[in-house]
Amino acid sequence: MRTPTSVFLVVALVLGLIAWDPSPAISVDRQAVDQACAASKRALSVVEDGAARLDEAVRRYVEINIQLEEQSLETFGLRAAADEKADVVSGLRAAVNDQAIGLYMSGSATQGSTLLASKSLTDFLTGRQMLSGLSERTFDAAVELENQIKDLLALNEELQASNEELDDLRDELEQLALETNQALEAAQMAYFDLDTECARLYNEYQAELRRIEAERVANTTGGLPLEATPGFICPVNQPFSFINDWGFSRDGGRRSHKGTDVFTPYGQEQYAVANGTIELLSGGLGGTAIWLVSDYGVRFYYAHMSGYAPGLTNGQAVAIGDLVGYTGNSGNARTTPPHLHFGIRASTGQWVNPYPTLARTCG
Repeated sequence: MRTPTSVFLVVALVLGLIAWDPSPAISVDRQAVDQACAASKRALSVVEDGAARLDEAVRRYVEINIQLEEQSLETFGLRAAADEKADVVSGLRAAVNDQAIGLYMSGSATQGSTLLASKSLTDFLTGRQMLSGLSERTFDAAVELENQIKDLLALNEELQASNEELDDLRDELEQLALETNQALEAAQMAYFDLDTECARLYNEYQAELRRIEAERVANTTGGLPLEATPGFICPVNQPFSFINDWGFSRDGGRRSHKGTDVFTPYGQEQYAVANGTIELLSGGLGGTAIWLVSDYGVRFYYAHMSGYAPGLTNGQAVAIGDLVGYTGNSGNARTTPPHLHFGIRASTGQWVNPYPTLARTCG
């Protein structure tokens, strides 16, 4: 199943397709991978190239989304300023026109009709008839009107340029989607040429790299320690891709990102990461979503699902590894690639960065 072509379609890397295994991965190094994959060297090269392209595509997607957020905020500000300026111009124009009509009705027909007919207020204001026909207040209002009109025209030009920049960024996302899918198709074909042991060790090696990165990130961006989430598993199977996007701007800077977006194919299964109880949610920014309230007090948030697991009910007890739902783009994610927005709320009630926890576990 695919999302509409108008959004960036991340068909997450179709490689490393091993079933979820709750047991911890064995530490493995690059040499072991190369030895196991000696007979599949060419296929592994294509697979790794596809993985690198996917990671770069997700990085670029997030980067462009940040630019879109910033550009949207600028456009919003310009639109508000232009609307406010238009109201000022409208009020000044009405005042100046009323005063010109007053001149005409009071017998100063030459001045009044000249003001109304002038192509430029400045042309009229510098004429002698202004000195005898209009008050200083009227003169100032007319000058202000012309200045405000110039400002309004400049704002409208900026607004048009900002809208064009938004369109260019959206076009870039579309092109990025095309290039990514081409790379993934090649990687998918190559994966089936890997032998079983090669695929297994490759996935374990990738998991090891993520754990190392998780420890590095945990020291700088927070997150829960390993012992705070006993038995935690990756909530999705391969293929997937994610980065540390905690705190990124959302809704034009009005809020920050309180989770990690894990990009996977539409309909990808999602699993319980802990023993606990399910709270079903619907509507709002997260769309179809759940809270998994773990038995040890930490709460896990799954958002933008395409649907719940069959028979899943509110208050239902689940065990680690139970199917809870499927990846989608519901809620405010309808214009984004399908992904799991995964959030963690500590037992204290505070949101914490999920990236270190995910990176330690997801290979």
